[in-house]
Amino acid sequence: GQETSPHAASAMAELINEAGVTVIIVFAVAVLVLFGLNVVFQVFRNETLARLDGSIGKPLEFHSPDDEPRSFTQYGFKSSLIGVVLLYSWVALFLFGYAWMVFFCWLSYSPQFFAPGWALEIFGGWNGLLAPWLVIFTFVHIIGMVLILTWDAMRTRFMMPVAFMGTASHVMIEEEVSFMTDDNIVDPDVIGRIKSRAMKIKGRFNRAKCRTVLPVKVDKDRTRRIEYTCVRYVHHDEDDCFHPTGLVKFTAEQVHQTLRRGGLTSEEADETMRNCGKNEINVYVPGIVESLVKEFADFTYVFNSIGTWAYMVFSSWNIGIFWLLLTLGSGMFRSLFIVRPNQKKIHELAQLHTECQVLRGGEWLTVQASSIVLGDVIRVDDNSAKLPCDGVVIEGSLVVNESMLTGEPMPIQKMSVENSANASITKKNTAYAGTACLQSSGPKDGKAVMIATAVGALTTRGQLVRMVLFPTSVRFKYNDQLPKVYMIICIYMVILCAIYVSPLMDLKSWIATYLMVLCTIAMCLSPMLPVSMVMGQSVTARRLEKKHKIGCLQPGRIPIAGKISTMVFDKTGTITKDGMDFDAVLPVDGASFGTQVSFSIDDDTKAATHNMEIVRTKVPHGFRHALASCHTVTTLRDGTLVGNAVEVSMVKTVGWKIGDSVISSPSGDEKLEVVKKLDFDHCRMTSGVVVRSVQTGDLTVYMKGSYEKIQSISIPASVPADYDARTQQCAKDGYYVLGIATKSLPRGLSAQELADMTRDSLEAGLSICGLLLFRNEMKKDSAQAIEDLKRGAIRSVICTGDNALTGISIGKQCGIVSERRGVLLGEFSPDSGLAWRNPDSEAPGACDPHSAGFADWQLAVTQGAWRHLHSNPNELEAIWMRLVVFARMKPEDKINVVKYFQSRNLVVGMCGDGGNDCGGLRAAHAGLALSDAEASMVSPFATGRDGKSLITVVDLIREGRACLATNMATFQYFMVYAFTLTTIRTVLALYAALSLGEYVWLTLDVGIGMIMVWTMTQSEPTETLCNYRPTATLLGPRTLVSIVFPYVSSMIVLLITWVMLWSQSWYHKLNPLSDIHLLPSLWMLRGDNYDSAVGMECLMLTLVNTAYVNTYGGPFRRNIIRNIWLNIVYALFIFGLFFLMLSNSNQFNCLYRVNCGTGQSLEARDLVVFAAFSAGGVGGCFLGPQVSVWQEQMMRYGFDGSDDNWWLPKVPTCAPPATVTMVVNGTETSVPTDTAPVDSELISQFGCVGPNNCFDPSFKWQLAAVFAAFLVVNHLFVKVVLHGPVAASLRKRQQQGDRRLYNATDYADNTSESDSGEDSWEEGASDQDLVPHNGTSNTATPAGQP
Repeated sequence: GQETSPHAASAMAELINEAGVTVIIVFAVAVLVLFGLNVVFQVFRNETLARLDGSIGKPLEFHSPDDEPRSFTQYGFKSSLIGVVLLYSWVALFLFGYAWMVFFCWLSYSPQFFAPGWALEIFGGWNGLLAPWLVIFTFVHIIGMVLILTWDAMRTRFMMPVAFMGTASHVMIEEEVSFMTDDNIVDPDVIGRIKSRAMKIKGRFNRAKCRTVLPVKVDKDRTRRIEYTCVRYVHHDEDDCFHPTGLVKFTAEQVHQTLRRGGLTSEEADETMRNCGKNEINVYVPGIVESLVKEFADFTYVFNSIGTWAYMVFSSWNIGIFWLLLTLGSGMFRSLFIVRPNQKKIHELAQLHTECQVLRGGEWLTVQASSIVLGDVIRVDDNSAKLPCDGVVIEGSLVVNESMLTGEPMPIQKMSVENSANASITKKNTAYAGTACLQSSGPKDGKAVMIATAVGALTTRGQLVRMVLFPTSVRFKYNDQLPKVYMIICIYMVILCAIYVSPLMDLKSWIATYLMVLCTIAMCLSPMLPVSMVMGQSVTARRLEKKHKIGCLQPGRIPIAGKISTMVFDKTGTITKDGMDFDAVLPVDGASFGTQVSFSIDDDTKAATHNMEIVRTKVPHGFRHALASCHTVTTLRDGTLVGNAVEVSMVKTVGWKIGDSVISSPSGDEKLEVVKKLDFDHCRMTSGVVVRSVQTGDLTVYMKGSYEKIQSISIPASVPADYDARTQQCAKDGYYVLGIATKSLPRGLSAQELADMTRDSLEAGLSICGLLLFRNEMKKDSAQAIEDLKRGAIRSVICTGDNALTGISIGKQCGIVSERRGVLLGEFSPDSGLAWRNPDSEAPGACDPHSAGFADWQLAVTQGAWRHLHSNPNELEAIWMRLVVFARMKPEDKINVVKYFQSRNLVVGMCGDGGNDCGGLRAAHAGLALSDAEASMVSPFATGRDGKSLITVVDLIREGRACLATNMATFQYFMVYAFTLTTIRTVLALYAALSLGEYVWLTLDVGIGMIMVWTMTQSEPTETLCNYRPTATLLGPRTLVSIVFPYVSSMIVLLITWVMLWSQSWYHKLNPLSDIHLLPSLWMLRGDNYDSAVGMECLMLTLVNTAYVNTYGGPFRRNIIRNIWLNIVYALFIFGLFFLMLSNSNQFNCLYRVNCGTGQSLEARDLVVFAAFSAGGVGGCFLGPQVSVWQEQMMRYGFDGSDDNWWLPKVPTCAPPATVTMVVNGTETSVPTDTAPVDSELISQFGCVGPNNCFDPSFKWQLAAVFAAFLVVNHLFVKVVLHGPVAASLRKRQQQGDRRLYNATDYADNTSESDSGEDSWEEGASDQDLVPHNGTSNTATPAGQP
């Protein structure tokens, strides 16, 4: 590229214009014709839509995987051949234009890379070829952007709407979501109207994201169906809507009737199969090509494409190839090694290949699990066989392991539903798909039978898979503010573009100017920014897995975990151990308590024998029978007890033997026949049993439940006077307390009469017979974990299904409930409403939590109290910060608690271990499941480490904070990169049309942008949690200061060093375009000057130092010295940059065009690898400012610029020739030249021979001193201001402001009397990193508060 006999453009000017204009006109005509046809089609379509009168939308019944109510609408469309042709014409135009763009980019390099020269000849050279190329390049990327952002919307715009779904070829499903927030409220001025218009456009894009277009599939029997979120929808002619299939509800009588008539007939099974489809969970896994298409069909890749091909066509194939490889590599890695493997993993989870026995037409048939239909009667195999569908047990019983769904490792017994009109189908009668059957017993060949009630994606297992496939989205402040950052960058780019096209900038070619603008855009929107975020999260995810044994399914949630301000804990199995020990019973006799009977909790034969003797001798007769029979525990064939952990503990202690229907004492002298079991009812909160004494024939009812519930259903006369005091004291002592009540039934009742008895009648007229006391020990490290969280300014609350007093007791033991402050308990009853009392005081009377005496007390609430408060937001608003215990909470209540905290703009974490926590784990911003079961997949994080230790919560938050700090550090680096790089580039171009050497750009993108940024992600977290959280705001003062200071300081230092340079006597200003007449396309040679060398040193030192200081350990990451790779890379860069600055001319210097002379520039071709990957700047002549001296002297010999024939140095001499051939008197004559010798002072200096940009030795040291001071100042700024006393002072001032706004005692207690809970002196007191979707709350909360 340096041997530049310039293109003789004048002779080809007309051809260039004709060829270029022809290409532009052809492409423009194609676009205009296609656009015009689209307009005509849309007018016709709109007229059709108007005739339909907007009646095409119909509600869609949707089964949400998390039971969250959501509204959807279905719209019918019919494919139009004309519309399809028009739509895909745009796609074809885009693909053709892109292919043309790539092909002619290659042709522009002729004769390099085997590119033929005919294109340059036709278009008249490089400038002539690039004129139409840039026009097509621009339109292609605009078309690509529009297609990507609006594809689904465009698909429907090119279909015809239909009034009847029965004729639709496609269905568009749109979720009805409100995008109105406080940001939508604008003032009615000019700015307000502009903002309002922008909000409307944003709303359209948001609504477009909520639309899904699905093809209607028609089966052979003309069944019309679609599949949405793995669920099959079938069209019903009755209401002209698509309805979900795969779920049915039976009554108890219906299931028994189906069994009696021999199951479904073949015709019924076939009809059901046609309607519901196969019993499969269809998780679609796209192929490799489709996965890549989906990945690259994202608008971010459009920006990457702009940068890639702008560099590529601007004679920078090496930089362009790097960008291309980076774009393709990152996209392929994410698509083929992250997204697709996860899809395959979920697909494998969804598969169930097994054979089953089904009853059809009175015969047992063997079919595949996928052939089971709703209503099929199935004979259940055991030996850990997985159930193929959800179903109700009709005969016999099952013992199943539901840990796959619930996380609870204890096997569960499933009983058959009674054949009675009064019988209801409960959870105890229902078995779930995917659970392992450990034991099946019944009358059908010794096996139980069940009826299929749900198949496919609507089974419980299918819902689990759907929750994994379609996780809850979380709006993180970082992601919400990123569009605003891009908007600011766009405004900055517009300013730069205005500068480039203004008269201030003269690059001698509009093509070069346009390409410079495109390259500047690429620099502002670096593709490495999103890659660095994913890189940091992936590194942390691997560290969580390997070091902490915490599985991570959603790495994007890791930095969100670093912002957790409130942790919601389940109690049993989370704070406390999994099992419970049966510690004692408290009998009731004659409406008074007897003596407490205690048991040994040791697990050995001696203790078991002792306990059985205690039960026989000290527990009253009726109470003993209740303990032996009032449970759902059964035994496997090997004698293993199966059932609820609490009941198993009780049965083990009692020691009675459990048979099929008879329970007998250890000695065998007492036997009870179980005649009716009453499963646990979540609404009643009770379970029970009816037994008949084999010896006496007496019928007795026993009901078991919470002590409050047993009290409420018992005869008042049977309740001891001190019942409340005793039960509350037991709960305060940490016991899990259950009550048992009993009554007798007439002996003569028949089996059918018993079966027909309602539960209400069985629960009427009961008398309390005693209390059961279970002790649930706290895990040994729970208190330490809560203390660590408290030191980390994280508020913890308990949300449990247990009793409130037990929750308070455990809360005090682990530190969630403060020992130095009182606790008020809120309870609700329909009669008296919400009442508060002091559970530690025996004095009756209500307490007012708002009064001065109780203003600083913490609060606990029962389920009823919480629901009352939740429905009265004003009442809840005044006290929510004081709530620490939520008791008797059902799964849906736990979800509501999590969501309420989220509505307060809090980052909420949830930690639980069982199935009743899955909803809360999924709803939380960062849920940690203490479980190894498959159910934990609904949670972003899961672990079973160290016996499900609570310390894992601390480890997760430590890693999350470090990851967030690293993400923010890389963001700040790329912002400094964007502004500093483009500013220096623009100033150089404005000053003298200068640029930087090509290896400067490669080092910026590869050496710093990839390698050093990767080392930044290697920093590990601190060992302990700091008392504030890292910021996640992109526009707060702390973030802005971290960007502005290095940028401004680098500009000041650049100005200082340039002034120092310009004051040197040996300095020569050079404009390579006007002074030595370099072609605009040879940008890589415009760095051969003094100014670019100083600018390069300033730029690279700024970026290297910014990357390093942004990785300082501070409060969230370990000391930077521990990041070995970062220190090595930093040291190499600093050494290399100062070496370039201080050394004499050498080959390495000439790679970067600093202190470089012509001789060493020629020798640089010996660096074979660097020379091979050079676009023309390595191994050639150095075109320093001294070239202008020779060029002026060569004008005497005919190189005067006529026909652009300026003289430029050529390899191998890089000096003027000794003679030139000139025409003298019509004769060609060899004329000797008289030019300055190479070694003259006009050409060579400071030991550099030939044109050069070598610095005076004294100036080198002055320059080094300034840059060293610059580095020191930046280090001190970070250590003193961002991580030191200045930041601490600002946080302290913020805390004082928070104390004035909020109750000082309450604030201090929740922040461990530490500094403000967030590193957010830039954000004020509010912790608004999470914005609620509906924007209903903007209440500010103290940074140390939740």
